[in-house]
Amino acid sequence: MTRLDLYTPSYGRRVYWLGVLIALDQLANTLLAGYTDETLSSRAHRCNAKRRWAIAEKLIDTLFWFDRQGDLRHCELAYLGELAREHFPQA
Repeated sequence: MTRLDLYTPSYGRRVYWLGVLIALDQLANTLLAGYTDETLSSRAHRCNAKRRWAIAEKLIDTLFWFDRQGDLRHCELAYLGELAREHFPQA
């Protein structure tokens, strides 16, 4: 069983204000030379082998302590959401 098997994606349209916050997050990540369609949270989890991103992941997970699915925390959820392509409309 992989970590992705533990994840339950949430497909569908997000509320407007959440979409705006995610867009700003993606802009910040892009300005920091990251992928344009990735949030800082997802990047922090993906790059956590590097010390600065491991620290960023711990900080972000602490700020978003309420965003969990079992033992999956916020940054890993963001990363798995990218892998599950949950931000794309259902076909």
